[in-house]
Amino acid sequence: MDMDLACNEQMSVSNYAPKDPNIFNDFRVMKHLLNDESLYTPHTNYFQNVQTDIEPFMRKVVATWMLEVCEEQMCEDQVLPLAVNLMDRFLCVCNIKRQQLQLLGATCLLIASKVRSTNVLPVYLLCAYTDYSVSCELLVSWELLVLSKLKWNVASITGFDYIDQIIERCSWGGESNLLRRHAHTLVSICYTEPSLVQTPPSAIAAACICSAVRGLKLTSSSDATRDVCSMVGVESATLEFLVAIVDNAVEKVVPKTPEKTEKTVEEYDSPQYPQPETPTEVENIYF
Repeated sequence: MDMDLACNEQMSVSNYAPKDPNIFNDFRVMKHLLNDESLYTPHTNYFQNVQTDIEPFMRKVVATWMLEVCEEQMCEDQVLPLAVNLMDRFLCVCNIKRQQLQLLGATCLLIASKVRSTNVLPVYLLCAYTDYSVSCELLVSWELLVLSKLKWNVASITGFDYIDQIIERCSWGGESNLLRRHAHTLVSICYTEPSLVQTPPSAIAAACICSAVRGLKLTSSSDATRDVCSMVGVESATLEFLVAIVDNAVEKVVPKTPEKTEKTVEEYDSPQYPQPETPTEVENIYF
C-alpha cells in the first residue's frame, strides 16, 4: 500500500507556539503565579546568612558568564533566569567555596536546559566553557547534589514567566513587535544583578516591561506604568526604583554612544555580548 508521508504543515519563522487565548484571558493564571512565586524566591540574604566565602561581585561574575554562554549557544530566553534562580536557591541552603561557584553555575545551566529547553546543553560543552577547570564527572555529581538540596523542585517561577502574561493582557502590548524581545533581554540582564536576588520575579518583569516601553519610546509609557503596577500589585515608587536599577544595569552592558544618531524603534538591537570567558577572578584563591 502506498502511503503519502508528506508534511504540509506551515512552519512559522518563530519558534514560539501560537498563543492560547484561554490562558491569557483567564486571570487565574496570573493569580496562581503571584501566589506561588514566593516559593521560588530566595528567602534569605545568603551573602550574609549562609555563605562564608562568596561575595556579591563573585555572583555577578559567574551569572554574567552564564548569560554569555546562553547567548552564544542561542538558548531559549527562559533558560538563564531558571538557571540563576536555581543557583541562588542552592546558595541559600548550602555553603560552598568560591572556587566552586562556577561549577555551580555550570550545573544549574545543565539542569535549566533540561527543564526549559528543546536542546540540552551538553556536559562536555559546559566543561569546555570553564576552560576545563571542571570535569564531566564532577559536573554530573554536582547535578545530583543541586537537585537533592532543592528537593528536586526545579520548576521555578521566574521573571520570564510574567512577560507574556502582562503584555498580552494590556491594550498597549501590541504597540511594538520589539517589546517582548526587549523585555526578555532586560530580564536576563536583571538576573545577573546581585541586588535583585530577593526581588520577586513579578516585580522584575514589571520593571523590565516598563523600561522596555520607555526605551522603545512607545506612546503608552504612562499607561504601562499604571497597568503593570495594578496587575502585579507593586507600588509605583517601588517600580520606579527597580526601573532605575534595570536602566543602570543596561548602561553597564551597552554604554551610551553620543556620537551616533539615536536609533528608531524599528532599528533597535538587543544588547550583544562578547564571547564568554572563564571568570578567572572567581577561581583565584587570592583577592
